Amino acid sequence: VDDSYNRLFRPSEVLASVDGVTAKLTFKGKPGVNSYIVELSKDSLKFAEIVKSYNATVIKDGSGFSFAIPDLLEPNTQYSARIKGTDSTGGKQESEWAMVAFKTKTEQIMYPVDIADLTTTTAKLKWKIPNQVSHIMIGSTRYNITAEEATLGEKVISNLTPATAYTATLYFNTSIRGTNGFTTISLLPTGPNVINVGPADDLATMIQSAANGTIFVLFQGSVYNSDNPVIIPSGISLTIYGEDGPNKPIVAFNGITLSAVTGTLKFENIDFTGYANGNPNQAKRNYIFNQGATNTTAEINFENCSIRNFVNSPMRIQSANVITIDKFTVNNCLVYDIGDNNSNGTYAFIHATGAANSRINNISIKNSTFYKIGYALIVHGTTPSQSVAIENCTFNNTTGNGRIFIDYNSQTIGTFSFNNNIFGKTLSPAVTAKGIRYAGTNLIVNNCFTTSDAAITGNTFTATGYSGLSTQLFADPDNGNFKIIDNAFTGKDTAGDPRWR
Repeated sequence: VDDSYNRLFRPSEVLASVDGVTAKLTFKGKPGVNSYIVELSKDSLKFAEIVKSYNATVIKDGSGFSFAIPDLLEPNTQYSARIKGTDSTGGKQESEWAMVAFKTKTEQIMYPVDIADLTTTTAKLKWKIPNQVSHIMIGSTRYNITAEEATLGEKVISNLTPATAYTATLYFNTSIRGTNGFTTISLLPTGPNVINVGPADDLATMIQSAANGTIFVLFQGSVYNSDNPVIIPSGISLTIYGEDGPNKPIVAFNGITLSAVTGTLKFENIDFTGYANGNPNQAKRNYIFNQGATNTTAEINFENCSIRNFVNSPMRIQSANVITIDKFTVNNCLVYDIGDNNSNGTYAFIHATGAANSRINNISIKNSTFYKIGYALIVHGTTPSQSVAIENCTFNNTTGNGRIFIDYNSQTIGTFSFNNNIFGKTLSPAVTAKGIRYAGTNLIVNNCFTTSDAAITGNTFTATGYSGLSTQLFADPDNGNFKIIDNAFTGKDTAGDPRWR
C-alpha cells in the first residue's frame, strides 16, 4: 500500500453559471468529504494570483452540490475557480483541485429613466431592490448612496444642466451593477420670435400668419386641433416646439400644405395624431403632408416626436407638378399605426410617387421605432434621392402583402446606408413582404439583424438572423414595448433604437 495516495477524491463535473457579475459553482461531491475550499483567480486556469479564498458552505443542489460565490465580481472579466474537498476530522488528506473557467458579464439592475423623473436640472435614478449598491458615477463625479436610498432603490441627482445627455453608472464598490443614459428636460425657448400657445389658442390660424423664424411653444397635456388644412406662409421657416414632459402636446391637424417656397419646418417634442381632436373614438385623418402643388422646401424635421394613427401617410408627394424637398429628417421618434389595413397597406411612411422630377433629396431616419406600418417605410420609385441613411432603428410589424420595405424601383441612390437596425416581424398575412429594391450596388449594411418571423420573400438585404421570434426578443411588441429581453442577443448593446437597449 502506497500511503501517499490515501487522499479524498476531488469533486467532479464542476460547472460555473454566470448571471451578470455573480457566479455559482455546481459539482458532484465525493465520499468522506465534509468541507470544501474554493479559490478564485483572474486568469484562465493558471491560478497565478489568488484573489479570493473561501471555506465554502455548500448546499445540496439536485443530485450534487452548489456554492454561490458571495462577492460581486468585476464585469466582463475572465475568472478561474478551483475547488477541493477536505475532511474536517483529519482522517484523510484533502483532495486535489477541480477547476473551471468562466467570464462575467455586464450587469443591469438599473431601470430606464422615465421622463416623469426628469427636470431641467435633476434626475431620479432607480434600480431593482434589494441589491447591494454604494454609489453612482456620472462622468468623473461620484454620488454616494445612503442606506435609506439603497433601501428605496432610488437617488435624485441634482445640479445638472438642462437639455444635456448624461450616462449614469451604478456601482457596489468597484463592481458595475448597471448603466443608463438620460437627457435632462429642455428649458422652454425664449426670445422675441417665441410665441407661447395656450390650449385655448388657435394654433392653426397662428401658423398661417406666422413671420419667418417663429417658434411656437406648445404645452404638455394640451391638444391643438384643426379640421381644415393648415397652409404654411410663403418663404418662411418655423418651429413647433413641445414642452418636455411625460405627456407631449398633441397636434391633431387635418393636413399641412407647403407653399411654393418653404424654408425649414421643425417639429420637436410633439405628439402628431391622425385622430380628430386627439380622440381615439373619432375618425382618423389621412395625412400630415399630402403635397400636390409645386413646391421647393429646405427641410422637414421631426425630433423626439410621436407620429401615429394615420389612415395613409405622414409624408406624401403626388401629382405631376415639380416638388422638391431637400431634407426629410426623423430622429428619436416613435412611429406607429401608419397606413395599416391588415393586408397590403395603403401608403408608405414616406410615399413619393409624383412626377419624375419630384423628389426628396436627402432622407435621414435615425434612433427611432416603427411598428404597424402597413405598406412600407419608403416608396420613392420615380426619381432618385441623393442620400438615404437609416441607422439605429427598430422595425416590427411593417411591410404588407407584396410590398417592398424600401422601394426605389430602378433608381440609383447617391449614398445609401442601413446600419445598426433590427428588422422584426413583417406585417403581411400572405407572407409576401419584400426587402429593399434599388438600382446599383452601393447599399452599405452594417450590424443589422432580422428575427425569425421577419418573412422577406424577395429583394433581401444582408443581415444576421436571430433564431427567435420577435416576441422572444422584445418585451411586448404588440403593445409598443421593444425592450430587448434576450441578454444573449448579439446586437443587444449596439442595434435597434437606443431607447430599448
